[in-house]
Amino acid sequence: MRRALSRLPRSGVIALVIAVAVMWLLPVIMVVLASVKSSQDFASSGFLDLPKEIAWNNFEMFFGGINIGQKILNSFTISIGAVLISLFLAFPVAYAVSVGKHRLRPVVITLSVLIFLLPVESVAFPIYLLSKMTGQYGSIGFLIMPLGIIGSAFAIFLLANVMNHIPASLAEAAEIDGANKWQVMWKVVLPLMTPTVLTVALLLFVNNWNEYLLTLLLLPDTASQTVPLAISMVNYGQFGGAPGELVAAASVLAALPSLLVFLFFQRTLVRGITAGTQ
Repeated sequence: MRRALSRLPRSGVIALVIAVAVMWLLPVIMVVLASVKSSQDFASSGFLDLPKEIAWNNFEMFFGGINIGQKILNSFTISIGAVLISLFLAFPVAYAVSVGKHRLRPVVITLSVLIFLLPVESVAFPIYLLSKMTGQYGSIGFLIMPLGIIGSAFAIFLLANVMNHIPASLAEAAEIDGANKWQVMWKVVLPLMTPTVLTVALLLFVNNWNEYLLTLLLLPDTASQTVPLAISMVNYGQFGGAPGELVAAASVLAALPSLLVFLFFQRTLVRGITAGTQ
């Protein structure tokens, strides 16, 4: 792929990048435009036509109809809680198999990749049965646990690969100075891994925020539902049917946190992802 791109003239590469960017941006622009159109305007105009007037009432109906503030709070609680569990589980494991050079490193990395690639659908029903057996069905706290455990697999894989580039001499020097394994991990390795840890946290946050299947199965109570479930309520629930402009407004609001994360933390994401190659 890299050789093929290198053979293209610079103008061809730029044209290719622009074409890909347009393909990605067109659906976003269409949804944003649809979200501020009135019902009549939405029905009579094209997807890329500008609205005749801005219909802010689409967002007002969404906010007023499903208590979106509570849904956003639930999504933040679940997403942040699961991220903390993932990092708490993953960081010591990644440290042990990378900096600690544990002999089970290949096994741990392979298992983490397999778990990460495992579809959520394959474990959704066992998790549902477990929630029923333990009496935690409908509990936000219970949902945080499987999300955190599943997310830890991705965190182990990425953290371990970056930690593998940390010189063993750093840990050895700290141990000579009297530091134990835990002190080396928290006071020497963690500061070096801060960009990667933040990157993993941001990626897991977005993934948890967008989780739909497990929240649908485990949170039947309206008061404990999340933003993705709120959108499905707009589409199929009390609004009756699927008014396109209202669904578009709901989609814009639901996507906003993820967009803000990538907008404000893009440099952190790039530093964390490329840390293992430096």
